[in-house]
Amino acid sequence: MQTLATLAALIVAAEHFYIMYLEICRIPGPQAARIFGLPEEFMRQKRVQVMFANQGLYNGFLAAGIIWAQFFAPQNASSQATLLFLGFVITAAVWGAATSNKGILLKQGLPALLAFLAVAVYA
Repeated sequence: MQTLATLAALIVAAEHFYIMYLEICRIPGPQAARIFGLPEEFMRQKRVQVMFANQGLYNGFLAAGIIWAQFFAPQNASSQATLLFLGFVITAAVWGAATSNKGILLKQGLPALLAFLAVAVYA
């Protein structure tokens, strides 16, 4: 079951690396416009691109934290560190749902919550 917990955490990390890629590398573009539900002409604004790039960097930090916690943190701290970073993802999803798009709670919050529970129970 620990393998399940690890896999769930790594899925959340992969999702956030993908979000980082979209926000840093694919804005503006039709794929990002579709996924984020924003018009491409809006995404062509330099300030919007800068905001998305900054947001992408933060998503990358969340993913990197989960990877670090799973593979590089001291063994006696790995589970707690993973829970910390998954907690950050859950918090960001709740905030994003409250301030931006309710779908964030399902798309980002639910996988992180499931991974959090798996790590809390099995790791």
